[in-house]
This record gives sequence, structure tokens and C-alpha cells, in this order.
Amino acid sequence: MIDESMRDELRKNTYIYIYFLSLYFIAVGTLYLWGYWSPFGVNILEYLSLADIIKLAAYPVASVFVSLAIGVMLAEISSFKKIFPYGGGRNTSGSRYFVKYRVLLCMLYIAGVVALLTFGPVEKWLILPMLLGAPIALYARGQNFLASDIPAEAVRNVCLFLLATLPFFAFGIGQLGADSVLEGKGFYYVIDNDYIMTNSDVSQKIRLVGHGGDFIFLWEPEKKVLLISKFEADKRLRVGKFERSM
Repeated sequence: MIDESMRDELRKNTYIYIYFLSLYFIAVGTLYLWGYWSPFGVNILEYLSLADIIKLAAYPVASVFVSLAIGVMLAEISSFKKIFPYGGGRNTSGSRYFVKYRVLLCMLYIAGVVALLTFGPVEKWLILPMLLGAPIALYARGQNFLASDIPAEAVRNVCLFLLATLPFFAFGIGQLGADSVLEGKGFYYVIDNDYIMTNSDVSQKIRLVGHGGDFIFLWEPEKKVLLISKFEADKRLRVGKFERSM
């Protein structure tokens, strides 16, 4: 009887986790799409189904997730972590200084993040996700969030950091991807198709922004206009890849 009730409870908890994780990753995918398409002035959700959101955001978000997870795990097992364990420096002069001026330091931190968010170039999204997500992860860690579900502290810290920063990273890589197309840093360009005749200069060629549903979105850099065309099955589209050398 006890084993059966424990299995039922475990099954119920599993369904709850799957439900909320599904909502979380759908939200992360939506943030990526918002970050990418908003510079073009397009509400891409009008053209997409729920399945399309997952398909379009899966690869870029998964790439960031894996890279971020590896970095956080290496940080957790690093020798620096062992030399300076969590809470081990609370009696040092630096720790006492932080406690004494923590309100002022927190205000300066918030002001710096807001200034970077407001006035920084698009490359700010390489570091902003960590600056925005780290305080959330630290707060969740202090509240022992997920402590009963993930008893291992190192694993729990990795999960909390990933959960806190991934939404910001998703939006950020979307912004960086859009900037790469708009500024000509890296993009796919139309070689030829049945809709458009393009120029010979690669920098002035029509750029492929993406697709949503039955529509393709193209950027004309010379006129700075977005072209939206319904893509039909009997039409063809040939593209090439351009990346500006550093």
C-alpha cells in the first residue's frame, strides 16, 4: 500500500514537472523569437503555430543551453570553488565590507545593469544574461529552492543558474542574430529565385531573414525594407552564406 502511494505521488510530481518545464521552454523559445524578430518590426507569432515555435527555437536555444551548462559545471568543480567554498569567506574583511555596504553596492549593481541595458550596444547581450540571471539564481539558492527535489548542492546550483539565465540568453541570441543580418555581419543571401532578381554585390543582395508558416521574410539592405512573400511548393529559393571576416 505504501509503495503504491509513493509511486502515485512520484508519478504525480513527474507530470507536474513535465508540465511546468514544457511551459518554461515554450516561454524561452518565444523570447528567442521575440528577440530575433522585433528589430524587423514583425510579430512572428502571427505566422506560427505552437509546433513552429518549438522547431524554430530548438537549435539556437539548445546550443546556448549546452554551452552554458558545460561552463557552469566546470565552474562548480573548479579548484577555485574548493579553495573558496560557499560561505567560507563570511568572516573575511571583504565579506564584512560587503555586508556593511550591501545596500549601496546593490544599488550600484542595479544602476550599472540598467545603464548597460539602456545604452549599451547589442553586444551587451553577451554578458547581460548573466548579470540579470545571477541575482535570481542566488536568491533561489538562498531560499533552498528545489532542495528537496535535487539534494546534491552542486547539481542544484547548476540547474538554478541555467533556469535563471536561459530566458535572458534566449532573447539575447535572438537580438545578436537579428543584428548580424541587419548590419551585414553574417547572413544567408538570395542567389536567385522565381520572385526576386538580386545584385552581384553580396553586401547588397537580398538577405534571408527567416520563415514563418507559409511565408518567407527577406531583407533588402539598400532600401532597408522587409519583404514578405508567400512561398509556394513549386517555387525555388537558392541561398548562399556570407560571414564578414574579423
